[in-house]
Amino acid sequence: MLRNLAVRASALLLPFLAACATPGAYLGDSITQVDEHRGYRLAKAVADRPKDDLLVIVSLSGGGLRASAMAFGIFEQLATDRIQHGGHLRRMLDEVDVISAVSGGAIPAAYFVLHGDKIFERFPQDFLYRDFATEMRREILFDPRSWFRLQSRHFDRGDLYAEYLDKNLFDGITYGALIDRTDRPFLVINATDIGIAGRFEFTQDTFDLLCLDLARYPISRAVAASSSVPAVLTPITIRNSAGRCGYRVPTWTLRAIESGDHSSREHFRAATILARSDSRTYGYLHLMDGALSDNLGVRSTLDALTDGDDALHFQNTLQRSGIRKLVFITLNASDTQWARIAGKRSPPDVIDMLKLVGTVPMDRYSVESKALLKETLARWASRLSPENSTDALYFIDLSLDSLRDHPRFKEVTQIETTFSLKRSQVDELRCAAKLLLSGDPEYQRLLSSQGGAVTTPAACSW
Repeated sequence: MLRNLAVRASALLLPFLAACATPGAYLGDSITQVDEHRGYRLAKAVADRPKDDLLVIVSLSGGGLRASAMAFGIFEQLATDRIQHGGHLRRMLDEVDVISAVSGGAIPAAYFVLHGDKIFERFPQDFLYRDFATEMRREILFDPRSWFRLQSRHFDRGDLYAEYLDKNLFDGITYGALIDRTDRPFLVINATDIGIAGRFEFTQDTFDLLCLDLARYPISRAVAASSSVPAVLTPITIRNSAGRCGYRVPTWTLRAIESGDHSSREHFRAATILARSDSRTYGYLHLMDGALSDNLGVRSTLDALTDGDDALHFQNTLQRSGIRKLVFITLNASDTQWARIAGKRSPPDVIDMLKLVGTVPMDRYSVESKALLKETLARWASRLSPENSTDALYFIDLSLDSLRDHPRFKEVTQIETTFSLKRSQVDELRCAAKLLLSGDPEYQRLLSSQGGAVTTPAACSW
């Protein structure tokens, strides 16, 4: 009888064991030669977009489901508002050329770039209204296939998270599907390389250094890396194959190191590149929450516009593009937990302290990043449109924190960073984002300059 029970148990477990016989996460595919004219690259994408005089860049911050809901609200408002462009009435959403996103903001950004307007039909049900935290716990705790795979040193919770995103949102799509798309914005997903506490951007320009092929890389794993919360999830790992494809480190990196100015931004960027170029020492990159290194996702744009050697070829493309107006929309979905903590006599507990340690330095860094980017964009606006530089730059800076005294939306500013919210909270965050964008004077000035006007959605009338 015991033998029969053992046979039955083995039969029940056999499918799970077969599926998990050699558990191992995808680490990336190597390339043998860099080709700067192929692949998913910022300069190529901007050059291939339909020609016009308007460059629109949107950056979406981290902040868990709070950030995802607000990013979705921004897309909804951009889809509602119309402008006159090239003799046609067009949606502002169709004018967006680049989306740089971090953590919670990366999920709707990737969904939109992959699925287009289906985001408005499916994304709330596919993600925003789902209890993600409970579903992930179920995947880890109650699925026997996960038990076996998590015993492997080469598969962990972050990989389960990537699979969840792939199954529910991204359908196994890789970056190769985006290379020749000209009807969607270029997507920059930002993560943090925890080995050196440096930023990591999922573009072929970044993958060139590592001698890896981004075209074969699943978008779900990039999004998982960007939004993997420390301690809760584990990093997404990629193998470094640097030194095997003929890649040459940009000359500006050597000048930055030789300058000896260890406090400069260029020195840190150069040190990061040079560290990754040595695959014998730096064999693997472990990627986590992009908010740890750039919560707003604005540094990638700043670097592309200030790179002394124009290694990404973006500056040259910009000058030859015929663009005369620069539009930068940045959404900061950070909460106002600092106000709750500062208003109490008792000191913050351990959990609150961990949150503060992670967010306070990044908040200060974000302020500096925005100031630097605005100055850089202003210089570029003068260069691209010297006869009318005042009307050549529209810097639209949106922050959830600005609503902390708003009679309707002050409660949503206090929602903690989590991936489980009530449906009513999600909808209020969507509306808050629409209010911020539609009520922004710079945004209104932009629409007016293009023969358009802001539309207030009935569902969010305030």
